[in-house]
Amino acid sequence: MKKIKKLGLKIVMIKKIDAENYRIKLCFNDGFVGEVSLVKFFDSPKGLAAEILRGSMFNKCFIESGALAWPNGLEFCPDAIRLWIEEKTKSLAA
Repeated sequence: MKKIKKLGLKIVMIKKIDAENYRIKLCFNDGFVGEVSLVKFFDSPKGLAAEILRGSMFNKCFIESGALAWPNGLEFCPDAIRLWIEEKTKSLAA
């Protein structure tokens, strides 16, 4: 039987930002701490991601309603970020 993941996670704290490698360490409302790589969005950026890099705004990320956000309106869903972190952790353990 497939385990159903609970949705509705929120990011409560940004612990570390590594703009050079497009990585952000985050703390979630359930106490989980993990680091997400956003290189696939910022390595060859388009749209709002390109605007963030042109304006040197990567370090200006913040938490808005539990999501990772930037001043230009780009947001990443906390549930998706958590899934990316967990999948990366599983692939490193295998």
